[in-house]
Amino acid sequence: MDTILKKETFECNRYCGECCKKLIVRLTKADIERIRKLGYEDEDFVERDLVYRNKFVLRTEKEGCIFLKRHKDGTYSCIIYKNRPKICGQYPFFAKNLVGSCLPNKVYPSAFVSFSKK
Repeated sequence: MDTILKKETFECNRYCGECCKKLIVRLTKADIERIRKLGYEDEDFVERDLVYRNKFVLRTEKEGCIFLKRHKDGTYSCIIYKNRPKICGQYPFFAKNLVGSCLPNKVYPSAFVSFSKK
């Protein structure tokens, strides 16, 4: 049986970084302003959404979110955690109060395609 995670008791360990490596984060105007106040310029962290051209997303690099830091011990953390986008703080509880996992491929299984050799 899968473990059920509850919104009221869920605590992200913030060390695997899987959600920050694999998901696109849409930014609100408030998110952008909050991150600007940390000293970042828009070009440092903002990209135009490829689908909705009037929306903005958090810039990513090869390893994922630009604010995701990989530590020497292999763990990850968010360097702007206290000022992260609002949606990041809500993850993985967007529409439900119960989820079976916080891993992106479990929360959004249809968004991840696997190509296997036959």
